[in-house]
Amino acid sequence: MKLSVGIITFNEENRIGKTLDSVREIADEVIVVDSGSNDRTVEIALAKGAKVFVEKWKGYGPQKNSVLKKCKGEWILLIDADEVISPQLKVKIKSIINSENPSGDVYKIKLRNIAFKKEIKFGGWDDYVIRLWKNGKVKINSREVHEQYQTDSQIKKIKKMIIHYTYDSIEEFLEKLNRYTSQSAKEYIKKGKNPSFIKIYSKMLFRFIKMYILQLGFLDGYEGYLLAKYSSIYTMTKYTKLREEYYNNLGNDTSLVITTYNWPKALEACLNSALDQTVTPKEIIIADDGSKQETIDLVKRFQQSYPQSNIIHSWQEDKGFRAGMSRNRAISKATGNYIIIIDGDLILNRHFVEDHIKNMERGCFIQGSRVITSPAMAKEIMEGKKINLFTKGLKNNMNMVRSKLLSKIFTKVDRNLRGVRSCNMSFFKDDLIRVNGFEEEIEGWGREDSELAVRLFNIGCKKKKLKFEALTCHLYHNENDRSRLKKNDEYLAKAIENKKTKAKKGLDRYERSNAGNN
Repeated sequence: MKLSVGIITFNEENRIGKTLDSVREIADEVIVVDSGSNDRTVEIALAKGAKVFVEKWKGYGPQKNSVLKKCKGEWILLIDADEVISPQLKVKIKSIINSENPSGDVYKIKLRNIAFKKEIKFGGWDDYVIRLWKNGKVKINSREVHEQYQTDSQIKKIKKMIIHYTYDSIEEFLEKLNRYTSQSAKEYIKKGKNPSFIKIYSKMLFRFIKMYILQLGFLDGYEGYLLAKYSSIYTMTKYTKLREEYYNNLGNDTSLVITTYNWPKALEACLNSALDQTVTPKEIIIADDGSKQETIDLVKRFQQSYPQSNIIHSWQEDKGFRAGMSRNRAISKATGNYIIIIDGDLILNRHFVEDHIKNMERGCFIQGSRVITSPAMAKEIMEGKKINLFTKGLKNNMNMVRSKLLSKIFTKVDRNLRGVRSCNMSFFKDDLIRVNGFEEEIEGWGREDSELAVRLFNIGCKKKKLKFEALTCHLYHNENDRSRLKKNDEYLAKAIENKKTKAKKGLDRYERSNAGNN
């Protein structure tokens, strides 16, 4: 068997017949791998004598490799369902495959594109593509889109043409644009790419300039302009989808824990800000230290209104201020491997979760900062008032400034207890497990966060004091009872003195924490 022709198809009833007719005189077999067409593609291909295999779509690279495995011929011609072999090319292919001593084993063939019913000669569209080779001489990588052909053989050129019918209409172009850009975005997300707005805009602009001016696309008239314009839109759409996909996935391994106690009005404002994030956490866990029915009802309302946000209510009986225990219970329920802890009286900047995740660093926990409000301003914020750097009734106003540049300059990494506050912190869960979470022997207000930091320092972690990112606004409230502060100071001093690394009563008390296994 001399020549196998391979084609992948999906809903190509308007073209596949013409494509198959163009190879009928030179093909000993035609292999079609269809991706589940719901039109007459398969029926037409069978009627034209092709061997048709229907397989689930795996991406361009894997799908074409499936075709190659089924080809039995000495030579392979791999074409697309919208390509036609010109009469001149058929003669050339016959001479190559029937020659006892062909000039090469792998051939690039000139591709002439027909777009919007016009022959396109400029704009970078007049190109050569690998289409013909001796069986086994070319491999195709497994990329889902823009697959690459790989060979160790010298590549020869054939000037006779394949006619490529790309887009008959704008509608068809846009349909393919949507499909191809989605596949490209998925391919890029695997590589961890995240384009900035400037990169997206510059790539879009350059694509147009390159095609229309540098590659003389303007010589193709109105159709040349359309191709350059819509190709730049393709580039923009591809990277925009990538950026969207990146942010959609960024919080997939992060749990947000919100501590609360009998202040549903503040919790409601806090939850609204948590649900308005640029990056959505995997779950939001309410660490409730025994709140009454009003808070329970509030959480249920949010769970019903935002089922996709996976809001979990972790409640414990009210037996006094037991923030450490409340947080441990919540952390034990967390399925994310990165934990952000905040208090339920904070309003979060919409980039808050994003900033914590992007700044996470192995061997560190993050300590964020806050703006403090006056009583009157706290009331206005809970009633829906938006605030900014210049809002009156705020302390530490500079903590309202979000700047990646300033953050790089002023963020510090150290082992200093100064400024440790559990109202805005984040950790790798396995670090929390190593130190057994918060020390539950510390009850009442104060020092449970500092004591945790000491133990993290003692296992080798550092504090990353984050400035100008992960911004929060703290709603004013009366001070908590501090009658146990002196005793808690003693706990902290002993932890420092004894170089303590693990809580006596901590995460290992809860079934899902896995702390007992570490």
